[in-house]
Amino acid sequence: MSDAAPRLAAARAELLAKTPRCREISEERAEILNSGLAANLEMPHPIFLESGAGCRVVDADGNSYIDTSVGFGLHMLGHAHPEIAEAIRDRAGQGWMVGIHSTTQMTLAELLADASPCAERVVFCNTGTEATFYAMRAARGFTGKTRIGLFDGCYHGAHDYGMFVTDPASDPDAPQPLPMGHGVPAQIAETILLLPYRRPAAIEQIQARKDELAAVIVEGVQSSNPQPGAGEFLAELREVCSDTGVLLIIDEVITGFRVSYGGAQELFDVKADLATYGKILGGGLPIGAITGRADVMETFTGLSAKNGIFSGGTFSGNPLTMAAGSAAVGHLKAHPDIYPRVNGAGDRLAGAINGFCREHQLPVQMKNVGSMFHLFFQREQIDSSRDLHAREQTAEKAFYLQTLNRGVLVPGTQRAFLSAAHTDADVDELIRVFSESLLDVQADGLFVG
Repeated sequence: MSDAAPRLAAARAELLAKTPRCREISEERAEILNSGLAANLEMPHPIFLESGAGCRVVDADGNSYIDTSVGFGLHMLGHAHPEIAEAIRDRAGQGWMVGIHSTTQMTLAELLADASPCAERVVFCNTGTEATFYAMRAARGFTGKTRIGLFDGCYHGAHDYGMFVTDPASDPDAPQPLPMGHGVPAQIAETILLLPYRRPAAIEQIQARKDELAAVIVEGVQSSNPQPGAGEFLAELREVCSDTGVLLIIDEVITGFRVSYGGAQELFDVKADLATYGKILGGGLPIGAITGRADVMETFTGLSAKNGIFSGGTFSGNPLTMAAGSAAVGHLKAHPDIYPRVNGAGDRLAGAINGFCREHQLPVQMKNVGSMFHLFFQREQIDSSRDLHAREQTAEKAFYLQTLNRGVLVPGTQRAFLSAAHTDADVDELIRVFSESLLDVQADGLFVG
């Protein structure tokens, strides 16, 4: 490796030398803890984090990094925002779990109802996974139909109904589902319809299968493929769903309170029948929420209700999360200037990196919608996940190791974000680190295209 890619070998050696405690933790946890990690490096061990403040995180060895994960997108205000920290401390002093309904839920419910264009009612749960799962159940209960339309390249959480990827050998206009790993019953595939993302064939299939489809669910912006044109497709879906009586669920778990205060629905002026939330809404603590039309949301009022469904959870709407979420969302509401600034920073970052890659003829491009961004290692046009290839996988892995060694952490999913805590100087540093890392990969001869 040192002869074939000397810069990569040097970066790996430097990282290993300055992360001995991370290596020890990796070896220790392997004996007892099997939870997955979003690791993204060709290293013997992942990085373990000790703390975070603002836009920076510190690992177990004391190394500091500019963080572009920010809690997988949930820290819109940065790590350990003082107003959120104060709200958590205040609530903890009064007890953090009471079991039945508490007085803390109304503030956040009202903030969410005010922000979400479709919200006539609100239901809290614990995660984004739960939120999309319950939204699908509500759609089935309300309509009496079974199938849910999903789109290739989507992610809607870790429940069985979302655990499908596209068979790469299938027709782009008629994608076929494959289970994401083992343990997903084959029968589940019969309850979903995989649709092509941002293709006219999706509209045609919804029209043809309207009598089977309870709903279609779509990310406000696909986190794995942040396309500025996502809004045009949402508008088309809104029209066909209205025409066919199929419910439209917009998954705002990531886009809610990120692309704008009102999420993708506000940014693109599209109103869902149901919308799901998580991440930013909880102020850094676990949360999920479902909002939507009052008649559909009526299914949540109990099993005795017309078409009533079961929903519930020990920690749903717990006081600690409600306090943290109210502080976070309340701050965002009080400071609307955050959105043009953070979205502008994302546009500046993407513009600089794309210009650099064109100048140096690198097969790399950055896609972004405001503060959401994703680097793709290919020259070819990308409209959907079906356009992606893995020819530059070696170069991509080398790039992320180089960036980490230079003090920038990108999540293993490569779904990256800026926060209000990232300053202009931080964005300048990201541009510098990304550019230098790309040049190192080029100098090692790791690009193939």
